[in-house]
Amino acid sequence: MKEELNLVQEWDKVFPQSDKVNHKKVTFKNHFCIALAADMYEPKD
Repeated sequence: MKEELNLVQEWDKVFPQSDKVNHKKVTFKNHFCIALAADMYEPKD
């Protein structure tokens, strides 16, 4: 069984987007090989 995650790249949060951080969506598999998705925030400087 192949899992596929369909992620949108536009801002889809209920809080406003900050200009102080970079945001991207990431996917990874946990130790049970279940596909997970997360939002990653990194400071711009």
